[in-house]
Amino acid sequence: MQLRARRLAVFSVQFLVLFMGFLLIYPALLPAYNSIALALANAVLSHLPTPMYVRAAPDNSWHVYRLPSQKLYFTLEADYLNLVYLNLALLPALLLATPIPYQQRLKLWGWGMLILVGVHALSVVAIVRSEVCVHYDPDNLGCNVIEGLFGIGGQLFAVAIWGLLTWRYWFA
Repeated sequence: MQLRARRLAVFSVQFLVLFMGFLLIYPALLPAYNSIALALANAVLSHLPTPMYVRAAPDNSWHVYRLPSQKLYFTLEADYLNLVYLNLALLPALLLATPIPYQQRLKLWGWGMLILVGVHALSVVAIVRSEVCVHYDPDNLGCNVIEGLFGIGGQLFAVAIWGLLTWRYWFA
């Protein structure tokens, strides 16, 4: 259970370089990634009580519609949602900086991104449902906590996924 200082230093430098690089390409990837996450979330949202679906606007905000009327229910602003998906830059940087052979890094990256898409689809469902809950009961602590956890607090999911996928490489 020994973390070597050199291993940690190499990881830190690689992580910072990769994270900055992913932050630069993040805005270009976001619209396509948002569409994938929303498609998965809509498959769930359309089958819940009070069925809804979410459509991305050109600015990456979400327009939430009620089914079957297809009437606009509410809109979630893009600034908030850009933070929801920020772990799209964080997780790949963490996984690709992990000090293991490159083939294993790429394998972890693939698994991590697959898990992250599922987490983001779940986050869309949780945020939309909790937003409806908060609209009708602004003081509902549970709905506010869920909205915060899956919203801006979602960056913790990237760290948790990274930790679960790489813990055995850090602690021999």
